[in-house]
Amino acid sequence: MRDTAFKDMQDLAAGSPLVLSDLFDKDASRAQKLTLEQGGIIADFSKQRVDDAALDALFNLAKACDLSGWRDKLFSGAKINTSEDRAVLHPALRGVGGDDAVKAAVKAMRARMRDYADKIRSDGTFKAIVHVGIGGSDLGPRLIADAFLAAAPQALELRFAENVDGASVNDALDGLDPKTTLVIVVSKSFGTQETKMNGDAARDWLGEYGASNMIAVSANNEGAQAFGIAPENIFDFWDWVGGRYSVWSAVGLSLQIAYGPKLFDEFLAGAADMDVHFRDADFNQNMPVMMALIGIWNRNALGYGNQAVIPYARRIRKLSAFLQQLEMESNGKSKGRDGTDAGVTCPVIWGDEGTNGQHAFFQWLHQGTPGAPVDFVAVLKDHSGRPDHHRALLANCFAQSEALMVGKTEAVVRAEMKGDPDIDALAPQKAFPGNRPSTTLLLNDLSPHTVGSLIALYEHKTFVQGVIWGVNSFDQWGVQLGKVLAGTILSELAGGPAQTHDSSTAALIKRATQKFAD
Repeated sequence: MRDTAFKDMQDLAAGSPLVLSDLFDKDASRAQKLTLEQGGIIADFSKQRVDDAALDALFNLAKACDLSGWRDKLFSGAKINTSEDRAVLHPALRGVGGDDAVKAAVKAMRARMRDYADKIRSDGTFKAIVHVGIGGSDLGPRLIADAFLAAAPQALELRFAENVDGASVNDALDGLDPKTTLVIVVSKSFGTQETKMNGDAARDWLGEYGASNMIAVSANNEGAQAFGIAPENIFDFWDWVGGRYSVWSAVGLSLQIAYGPKLFDEFLAGAADMDVHFRDADFNQNMPVMMALIGIWNRNALGYGNQAVIPYARRIRKLSAFLQQLEMESNGKSKGRDGTDAGVTCPVIWGDEGTNGQHAFFQWLHQGTPGAPVDFVAVLKDHSGRPDHHRALLANCFAQSEALMVGKTEAVVRAEMKGDPDIDALAPQKAFPGNRPSTTLLLNDLSPHTVGSLIALYEHKTFVQGVIWGVNSFDQWGVQLGKVLAGTILSELAGGPAQTHDSSTAALIKRATQKFAD
């Protein structure tokens, strides 16, 4: 049934290529019909190359994949992370889903976070926070730390140490006073090399204040204690919280301290609104479902291998980096839940903030082969206090999506260049193919509530696409092999016995050890 629905979708796309300008000409109400509003977000899908037949095929595919059933399992706490036999309950961190025991644990965790944040903010001992983590323990908090600046200043300076490159922890600690710095080590397993090394460096830097000025957020309480964190300074989160879905948990404690529990609660509430919408809305009015299915169309029917995300808002400029982990670590898999080939799955996610990207990779988006679908993310409210700048920012965002759609034909270029002796050489180069798909997400503002809705929107989009592709979106075996090999090579670089490697890797190790010996 799923395979048939997939083939029907692909046959439809192959048999009747859709031209965006024609779709708008045929239906004056297209923009209205394909625009959804929820949680302070307006999603305009009208510049995507879909029509009613394409959407019907996509909804049939969702039905064939039992999306409704999987959605129910997500919110009920069923163990949909099948390879690790775990539930997936990050919506429960926002108050949606989970059984009574989960709800009680979340309530207690949130109360403890709030009390601790209020205490640190009120007693005045600490002036700075250094958040040590990597991947999901870093990207989410780092993105949201920037976003919250649109709503409030930091009460304590918040810095991040994420990379095993020593420059990362050096930069994070530079100029701070150990006596007035709180270090928060965030690691679900407390076995991640980068976090442990940066945690060691921060603990050494704290010196006599190491015991009092360091706390941990981890699902491995014993590992955190073995690292030297006192039990009363450990904040738990659970194995049903994936790292890339963890900013809603105690992983966000640094945000609560820096910006206050009230803002963090608003952030959670915005995500909860999107959770309820995703859980309850019909597919054709469901923002995450529509976004996900259109992404399936672009990937599996139109054949696009990548997806650009361009935030026209500096405070969420790290959105593309965050989504790289969320989507590619979740769905960047070639095998399905049953171990069989999954076919073509997650595209490459990439991007940068607008308008910077217009002076870099937009040339490729407009005229390169084959281009990429784009998510334009813009904010209606000006948070900069510079309305002229904000109008220019929005003008550029709206113009780029329009230009990608309408293009510019060679005939129009030739008419503009009439009489130019270089017309035959230049006219083809100045033409734009157009008909390149995009979605525009308009945020009413950058309030914590709206930002929470935005992140939950992309989380649920990722979940839906994983269901359609038949992969487990909640494990990440692909990151393990490199970690294991890195441990072996690290031992060799530190003077341990040589191991067996391919000739290239062996030569690289030899060069590095020789340099260390110089």
